[in-house]
Amino acid sequence: MKCLFFLFFLLSTLYVQAEKYDFEDAIPSSIQTTEGNHISLSTTYYKEGGKSLEWDYQPQSYLIFHVPVQLNSSTVQNYGITLWIYNEIPQKDSLRFEFLDKKGTVQFQFSFHLAATGWRACWIGFKHMQGKKENLSLAQCRITSPATKGKIYLDRMTYPVKKINDRTTPDKQMPDNNSLSSRNLWHWCRLWEWEQYEDLPNGPKKLTTQEKETLQRIMEKVSDYCRENLSRKYISQATSLFESCHIQKSGNGYIGKPLVAPDEKSAEDITWQDVENMLSGFAADYLFNGNLHARELYFETFRYAINQGFAYGSGMGTNHHYGYQTRQIYLSAWLMRKEICQQPDKKDIMDMLTYWSGIQETRKPCKEGRDELLDTWHTLLIPKVIAALLPEKDTEKAHRMTQLSQWLSSSLRFTPGTLGGIKVDGTAFHHGGFYPGYTTGALGAVGSYIGFTLDTPYQITPQGRTVFRLALESMRNYCNWQEWALSLGGRHPFSGNMEKSDIEAFAMLALAEKKEGQAFDRQLAADYLRLQPNPTVMHNYFVAEGCQAASNPEGFFVFNYGSAGIYRYGKYMVTLKGYNTDVWGAEIYQKDNRYGRYQSYGAVLLMGNGKPVSRKGSGFKEEGWDWNRLPGTTTIHLPFHLLDSPRKGTTMVRSKENFSGCSSLKGKYGLFAMKLTEGELPNFTPDFVARKSVACFGNRIICLGSGIHNSNSDYPTETTLFQCALPKNYKRYIQTDPQILRDPFGNYFYVKDGEVQQAEGLQHSFHNKNKKATEGNFLTAWINHGKAPQNAQYEYLILLQPTAEERKGALESYTIQQHDNQAHILFDKLTQVTACAFFETYNCTQAPFLQKADAETLVMYKPEGQSVWLSICSPNLNISEKTYTTAQPSRPLIKQITVKGKWTVADNPQIRFLYDSDGNTVIQATCQDGQPQEFRLTSVQQTE
Repeated sequence: MKCLFFLFFLLSTLYVQAEKYDFEDAIPSSIQTTEGNHISLSTTYYKEGGKSLEWDYQPQSYLIFHVPVQLNSSTVQNYGITLWIYNEIPQKDSLRFEFLDKKGTVQFQFSFHLAATGWRACWIGFKHMQGKKENLSLAQCRITSPATKGKIYLDRMTYPVKKINDRTTPDKQMPDNNSLSSRNLWHWCRLWEWEQYEDLPNGPKKLTTQEKETLQRIMEKVSDYCRENLSRKYISQATSLFESCHIQKSGNGYIGKPLVAPDEKSAEDITWQDVENMLSGFAADYLFNGNLHARELYFETFRYAINQGFAYGSGMGTNHHYGYQTRQIYLSAWLMRKEICQQPDKKDIMDMLTYWSGIQETRKPCKEGRDELLDTWHTLLIPKVIAALLPEKDTEKAHRMTQLSQWLSSSLRFTPGTLGGIKVDGTAFHHGGFYPGYTTGALGAVGSYIGFTLDTPYQITPQGRTVFRLALESMRNYCNWQEWALSLGGRHPFSGNMEKSDIEAFAMLALAEKKEGQAFDRQLAADYLRLQPNPTVMHNYFVAEGCQAASNPEGFFVFNYGSAGIYRYGKYMVTLKGYNTDVWGAEIYQKDNRYGRYQSYGAVLLMGNGKPVSRKGSGFKEEGWDWNRLPGTTTIHLPFHLLDSPRKGTTMVRSKENFSGCSSLKGKYGLFAMKLTEGELPNFTPDFVARKSVACFGNRIICLGSGIHNSNSDYPTETTLFQCALPKNYKRYIQTDPQILRDPFGNYFYVKDGEVQQAEGLQHSFHNKNKKATEGNFLTAWINHGKAPQNAQYEYLILLQPTAEERKGALESYTIQQHDNQAHILFDKLTQVTACAFFETYNCTQAPFLQKADAETLVMYKPEGQSVWLSICSPNLNISEKTYTTAQPSRPLIKQITVKGKWTVADNPQIRFLYDSDGNTVIQATCQDGQPQEFRLTSVQQTE
């Protein structure tokens, strides 16, 4: 082989940080090929601009890029190469990429399989390449051709890439281009890995008539679902979008606007969302309007997308989150399945649909440690159902549906640690936290599957339905009516609600969970009627069967996987929110929720107004919202530029403290407590600490704070009572006592300890995403602790919609027994409940009942005759690994208290007791998953 070495030696003395190759005007001088080969610029195919580099090669020839790259121990972990390659003729051979030092020794290498036709991405980092990796001073990149002559086209090339995409996706061309070791839980990028799962046939060779009829019923339900949910939005726009892409045949493929993943999209490209819009628009136009030309364009779009790399065995460089942009494609394909089967390239279309649905994962039960289940259920469960039913043979349909049923059932289990999925307390996790915004739609998709497979062999197992029911009913409890509070909103604090599909899931589960002799579960049906008052098919059916809408949930619900508690009283929902070492306080992106730092600083959020009840109707409105003043929180009131996101990337701060969360008693009464400590980030105050608690009884919410301390002498520290956008019918409340306030909705606030301030009128703020100025009229009240407070405290009572009689005796309805940094202990006279938040070890031998308690323990108790109902809780999840997501489970913690006198314990195997030398009862509770341990104490004298 003869090479032009002069150019090689000249360029090898240079150090190139990065080079993006432009194949539009001329071939870069740094590129050469061996004698007998030919390189040229071609308009036959391109992935950028209007030309690509065509390499017409002989067997075992070289295409050389003379680009010196100096790596080191740090850059070798981040640098790599990206390009796209067009192959006209599939073959079993590969291209071999080699990276040589000045002596011509190969230091790094990898192969790119040429098994497909069309464009395929070639993305890989140096850390995932093979080779000696001894000398990090590289002189050239050399591509070796296959053993037979041929032709390929290269475009969109960057070498070296200074930061290779962490979610580079393995595929048929490059199965080893990413070990996903930085987060081996990613699911989007595992399609090719799952494709390698052995597909063992375990079904009958022939189906019975009944089995065929069962499949037919499922298919009819899926058809109804797709017809109802196929978007009509792009019927009028699909053709113009198609024309703007300039799609036309060229060579054995197509040219047009390049189709790429969103991570590399420029203004001249399209991505999956554009393909989805065109396919859904053309399908809807054909199916509902009879437009035959739309039918032609539907398949032309499909062929273009496949040729561009949206095909079987392709990863498109990175495919993360593609499911959110492809759901409509599957709905359209199901309704167009007969037309697809008439196409000469139906196999290519079917293979693409099957591969990108991820159904190959269901060849095995859902893997333990599998993360991000909410994303999968939400975006890919319906596509999996469609992919399962697309085969022409009924036996294959049955086989795939059996696998899907087993996989889905096994995915509906309680997941450990902070992995995505459903937790034992009913919270659903995404991004390593309790996240209703990702739960909605995900539960709806599972509910749709339950509806499809009702009373068939493919339905979810009873165990799976039990877990699903807990998640569904938990969503009912933390939503009022269909919306959750700001503190649970993640990076979208002012948006998010239960989707229609989530509500329909109550009806579908009601039909699946019917008890013997009943047509449906009446509690789930009643919940459905409350959430869906409109006359739908299921609404009318349940009403005809004598079912009535359920009343609002009542009681206290503990969600310590989110360091949260939900108190339901009448029409009101009170959301209590903190954070700790295992629970992040807020999800802040550079352009989302940028001012949301204080979402979990002990929030006490009241939602009970609006027709129907909503955040906005309850006074939570973004226009003019002061992000420093989330009700219930104790915060340092900063200018917005200091409150802005402290990082360029994502901020999801966890606390140094373990103690933050809730407990309950008898499901009726609740207690929240937290040790608040601010993190160490730019514009934070690391010595900002406080001890906070909230107790809930009837329509009374008692809020205590102590040990409020920080050194920030520039800005005041405050505890916000309320911040409400003024409703249209607002009438000003005339205060007669400056310590008694009323919000615009008739809830009263009695401040017993603290300097109260109130403001009414126009507030100015900024939008959390785009920083645009906003304004709105608000009534806001807060307790001012001053600048750099030292051991400040507060006490106030909230009365929800009180009568005049209740207002008279408000402050006499409870007594505070201790209010300091050791403990917050209060006794509610009306319910006879005592609530104790022990921040530190407690020892009071003079106390009439509870004399000792471990630090960071929540205790509640209520006498009932000669017995005492008592609950003990450690809200600490006690997860060993503190990271973004972990499969490490919650570990048991033993919490010990001592009560005066001799008692016996009943009704709870997690409780052990013994008597000390003083004749008192020592109780040890095994606490795990942040769940309260509740039991009944009976006096020994009563049992003797």
